[in-house]
Amino acid sequence: MSNRVSIHSAFALTTVILTGSAAAQAPADFSYSISPLLHTESDLDGGGEAGFAGVLTTFGRSWTLDRQSSLGLRLQADYEDWRFDRVGGFGGVEPWGQLYRVGLSASYGFMTDDGWRLSVTPTVEYSGESGANFSDALEYGATVSAARRIRPDLTLGLGVGAFARIEENSLFPFLIVDWRITDRLRLSNPFLAGPAGPAGLEMSYALNAGWEAGIGASYRSYRHRLDEDGPFAGGVGENRYIPVYLRIGRDLSKTLKLSLYAGAATSATLRVEDANGNRLYEEDQDPAAMLGLSLIGRF
Repeated sequence: MSNRVSIHSAFALTTVILTGSAAAQAPADFSYSISPLLHTESDLDGGGEAGFAGVLTTFGRSWTLDRQSSLGLRLQADYEDWRFDRVGGFGGVEPWGQLYRVGLSASYGFMTDDGWRLSVTPTVEYSGESGANFSDALEYGATVSAARRIRPDLTLGLGVGAFARIEENSLFPFLIVDWRITDRLRLSNPFLAGPAGPAGLEMSYALNAGWEAGIGASYRSYRHRLDEDGPFAGGVGENRYIPVYLRIGRDLSKTLKLSLYAGAATSATLRVEDANGNRLYEEDQDPAAMLGLSLIGRF
């Protein structure tokens, strides 16, 4: 296995949901996040190794419209620079290189008189390799959810996401949970439900001196349109996996939070399809160690 390392965005959506939460805490607030991430290359079943370097940034704003309703906007941008070494599968070629994801979502929330919090979040996202056709690399859809505070320390709810992805339709349910088990221990959703999948679960614990630790997992699936002039011209690539991670974070101030992550991408599969979504190649990937850093702020 190679000693080279690269950056992985398995923790990217953790940053997104933390940023969104920060925005919801203060009306008409701006929020942002910057997340460099690290992923070691790991073996492919067909021979060779794969890994990538990337960064995630988000920028958002939220408004309180009235006593019962709120509106939020969020722009996110992902960049991944993949590396394939001594590839045995995929016909002996590197299936993709530099990937870009740029998404815009708008969320509307409404609180009913009997305590239900209803939310709808439409999303449109570009997801493609450098050189991909723009119109062929768009994904769009929405999530809708309903949640209610059962008691002061417990909020539960259900949601569903429906997305037209690149040559694939996706429909999935997700659980909403915010359970303050004790003054220090909390079970909640670490990820934002969206085109990549449902929201996941994280158990966190408030340490002394403002520190917090957590452990979490979810399921992620990213699809991207391939380069029009690449080895699989105009085809589709997919990276799906289960990220399992440990997190430790601290509020640097009332408006700035720093989080560090360590974990693994498990049950990973890389897939290549033709331009119509028919499978050409699929390679399972060994678990890979991941490290991440997220700086999250609002103003």
